[in-house]
Amino acid sequence: MEEAPTSNNAMNTSNNGMSTPNKINITGLGVGAIVLTTVYTAVLASQLMATKHKVDYLYYKELTQINS
Repeated sequence: MEEAPTSNNAMNTSNNGMSTPNKINITGLGVGAIVLTTVYTAVLASQLMATKHKVDYLYYKELTQINS
């Protein structure tokens, strides 16, 4: 015979069958992924702007040297 779950060994589940700690872990993972993606995008954007400034500097430097 199978034993009926008692309050000591029963899991706290919602309608979709996931336990509450699993929902918290998935939510935390989602928030972490968004934060890491945002930081990664900010780093790439700053590198792109630094490269743009270098290219602009070299381009205008070349223009002024040709015209001088």
